[in-house]
Amino acid sequence: MGKPILQVSNLRTCFQTDEGSVKAVDDISFSVKQGETVCLVGESGCGKSVTAMSIMGLLQGQASVTGRMELAGNELTTLSKGEMRRLRGNELAMIFQEPMTSLNPVLTIGEQMIEVLLEHKPISKKQARMKALELIKRVGIGREEQVLKSYPHQMSGGMLQRIMIAIALACEPKMLIADEPTTALDVTIQAQILELLKQLKDSQGMSMLLITHDLGVVAEVADYVVVMYAGKIIEQGSVHEIFFNPKHPYTKGLLQAKPVIGQRKKKLYTIPGQVPPLIDLKPSCYFADRCSHCMDICLDQAPSLINDGDEEGHRVACWLYEKVAQ
Repeated sequence: MGKPILQVSNLRTCFQTDEGSVKAVDDISFSVKQGETVCLVGESGCGKSVTAMSIMGLLQGQASVTGRMELAGNELTTLSKGEMRRLRGNELAMIFQEPMTSLNPVLTIGEQMIEVLLEHKPISKKQARMKALELIKRVGIGREEQVLKSYPHQMSGGMLQRIMIAIALACEPKMLIADEPTTALDVTIQAQILELLKQLKDSQGMSMLLITHDLGVVAEVADYVVVMYAGKIIEQGSVHEIFFNPKHPYTKGLLQAKPVIGQRKKKLYTIPGQVPPLIDLKPSCYFADRCSHCMDICLDQAPSLINDGDEEGHRVACWLYEKVAQ
């Protein structure tokens, strides 16, 4: 792995509502090295997608984003809307969760692919069309000419996801963010999409931030894992450390809840309770109400991320590993 291509430091994203301030992302820091795949993991509502949208600069209205986000030397938070627009799709690209809602239903696939290329590359419309045909073939779809003339509703979910990947990679970005790219697909197509992403990433030397709640996907593609809960990072480390030496009770619960092929159980394990509402949270461990190891200090103070693992870079935010609590 090379030096960090994406550096996120003290990122906070809040939404102002009539009921109070919602801390969707609460002071998180992580990096993605050149050629590395980092997986952002956690259940729905933990802040994964908001983190991605904050990095992409796509949040508007009631959102307040603070902190530092640096991509290959460019400080994203200081860029103008025009500069950010030129960066998005070019050096920084994203694959969204639902391809059917991410593509324009009244434009052909070809029109949407060619638009991206003309926006970011100094090429003619004819050259952009040839590049679009090449990209469609590269992501494993045949009948390129027919696909180029098709509308999104005329294609299957798996094909649309491949088109989204082709659009995201059209300008050979340094950094790709993939937000649950296999959620709506069946298992066979999921495996094909993951393999395709791995091949394209390796061939282009690209870095990837993959957002998922599926630990099977994490085991398949991740180099490094960041576990989020209620807007905070509660554990991070190499994929080996997270799977074979998990520290945080929440991470252990996620792994315990994962079905294992060949093992028969009457009932899958579930983590008790619910994620707390993210409005005006008090300083504490947000997982305390669901944790069987909860101590008095957990209810009064928020733990900080500390190094605690067999490998450098394995960090956990839990009072079980803080000497002051013991």
